[in-house]
Amino acid sequence: MINAPAQPVLLVEDDLDLAGNIQDYLEHHGWQVDYAPDGALALHRVLTGRHAAVILDLRLPGLGGLELCRRLRAETGSRLPVLMLTAADRLNDRLAGFEAGADDYLLKPFALPELFARLQALVRRAQPHLSATAAVVLRFADIELDPALRTVRRAGELLPLTNMSFALLEILLKRAPSVVPRDEIEHHLWGDEPPGSDALRTHLAALRAAVDREPWPPLLHTHRGIGYQLIAPMGATSRR
Repeated sequence: MINAPAQPVLLVEDDLDLAGNIQDYLEHHGWQVDYAPDGALALHRVLTGRHAAVILDLRLPGLGGLELCRRLRAETGSRLPVLMLTAADRLNDRLAGFEAGADDYLLKPFALPELFARLQALVRRAQPHLSATAAVVLRFADIELDPALRTVRRAGELLPLTNMSFALLEILLKRAPSVVPRDEIEHHLWGDEPPGSDALRTHLAALRAAVDREPWPPLLHTHRGIGYQLIAPMGATSRR
């Protein structure tokens, strides 16, 4: 368990009962919570303050969660971790959240310990690592990941990835072209408390939508029940 972050977590939720339960739970564990009941106030809080992460309900009055997330990324260029809360159980709805800039999601209803574990993982991953500036650039086929600059390019084109998609691609690149077991990836993303849902499959779908979109040939391959693998297209050079 990591220590409480120096900055508060911004909670954006219009359900007062749920917001109160989340706030009480996090503060009981030593975390500070800044609260906003709607998207407009939340955007103001992000632009004028400093936060360790955002817990964001997608269905908000006025400025909705998706639009808030888009504006947060567009107006601040922020890599601030965003954990979205959603009642939508369809893959397309979750992918829309990732496309807007969310890093992870929880389906309602959820257990507060799972929210805490997922939030911890996001905050921990966003903390700067002293070794980042010395980290080597990872290359495979026509994709390139720079850990120091936090950038990913395919065929020279810059790809906008969430923090979680970046971490997922990083572990696949480090092991490429080997198959990386599912449980190893889950531990890499969420530590010792991986989610019990299909979260990894959703994150893979979001990564695939960014990395394997037209006109590029697919790199990311699934081995059902085993794990995932990057495979260079025919005729491509597997650079490391």
